Amino acid sequence: MRKIIILMLLFSNVWAVDNFPPPFTAKYSLYVKGLPVGEVTRTLRTQKNGKFEFKTMAKTTGLVAFFKSMTIEEKSIFTRIKNKIQPLEYFYRQTGKKARLKSVLFDWPQNIAINKFKGQTRRVALEKNVLDKLLYQVVLMEELQQGKRKLKYKVVSKGKLSTYIPKLLGTESIKTGVGKFKTLKYSKISNNRRTTLWCAAKLHYLPVQVEHVEKNGDVFKILLQEVRGL
Repeated sequence: MRKIIILMLLFSNVWAVDNFPPPFTAKYSLYVKGLPVGEVTRTLRTQKNGKFEFKTMAKTTGLVAFFKSMTIEEKSIFTRIKNKIQPLEYFYRQTGKKARLKSVLFDWPQNIAINKFKGQTRRVALEKNVLDKLLYQVVLMEELQQGKRKLKYKVVSKGKLSTYIPKLLGTESIKTGVGKFKTLKYSKISNNRRTTLWCAAKLHYLPVQVEHVEKNGDVFKILLQEVRGL
């Protein structure tokens, strides 16, 4: 019995230390220009080898899928060293008319990230606490849970290091498929594209709504409909 308790405590501490989010699954409705076009599922889990996986799957549904079938898979494999998140692999695949494939391999012993995109391979010199394009949202949840409000992340993207500085715009109540939540509203602008996240304190600061505005003004939005684990 004592061994079982120790194992349970060890497993629990993997998730509890430093306000790291517990494993979860969240499902969202996807809207384009205000119209429902698909669904998005996000999961955070541990793999059998002890590494962590944060994954997003998006697909068109209904009549939209009949005329324009498309799926997007985005995945980050990472580990935690001294309670710090460290990315290992990033993968992005889009199917459909505009098929895309991107990847980043983080070689920490050599301090190099190998970034493949659009038929190119680029090597990026790594710095401390660098993340990938997806993983920063897990760190954001962790840091907001810790009480931080000023956020800044270095991210490997398109063969270089980019700096994301989400700006706190205030608080806002958002109605979702699982209730109404008071959220912290953050926005970041990169290359004339704006991404806004509404993060709910009651759900470990999970983004319950995310809005992305493209250069041409097209608006993409996901809104939470189901959640397990938080």
